[in-house]
Amino acid sequence: MYELVAAPVRELQRRRPQMRSVGVAHAIAALSLLAVLAFGSLNDCSGRAVQVIPAGTELALFVGFGSVAMIARVPRVSAIAPALALGASLPLLGAALSGWLWVIGQPCMGNVLDREVVTMQIVTAAAAAIVATSLWLLISRDELEPWYGTTGVVAAAAGALTVLVVGVGFTVILKPDVSLTTAALALTVPWAVVVGMTGWLRTSPAIAIVVPAIGQGLWLMNH
Repeated sequence: MYELVAAPVRELQRRRPQMRSVGVAHAIAALSLLAVLAFGSLNDCSGRAVQVIPAGTELALFVGFGSVAMIARVPRVSAIAPALALGASLPLLGAALSGWLWVIGQPCMGNVLDREVVTMQIVTAAAAAIVATSLWLLISRDELEPWYGTTGVVAAAAGALTVLVVGVGFTVILKPDVSLTTAALALTVPWAVVVGMTGWLRTSPAIAIVVPAIGQGLWLMNH
């Protein structure tokens, strides 16, 4: 006769990212971005300097500030720092995608070692990594919680749609010489995504995520 013994089953614990590890990854990404964006300009085939990634250096600095806060484990930054990095990396990723369209349109750029091509590769990879790790950190810490429930989500979605329509209209009416696709990818779409995400975050990260976009907007006004 056999006696069955019921053994307790261990619960699978959800794997959570370590804030300091994410901070180190963001610091490396920020340094990589600064290395290609802060020194020298990108030039088209005629040799003219072109601003492909608006406020790229400043956006990389936002990521750097957030990484320092995460590495040092500054109190009350568990949500603000990754949200700040996410807010900066979305415009960087959009600008990188826009930059690839610009590179494809330059017939003289066929070498993978060209400065412009290398810059787009690094910015795309770094921005995508920051977006992924920031979202992972925010989700694992239950920061994706809509403020005011459905009302906040609807308000943020309406704001995102407004930004998208106004941005596209501004480009078409006031900047007819600028490609609508590249302008939308570089500025309008990332800003709309940022505004839309504010409805899914708590108050402090919702504020933090829009700061880099506001900074980029102020930079554009002065250039």
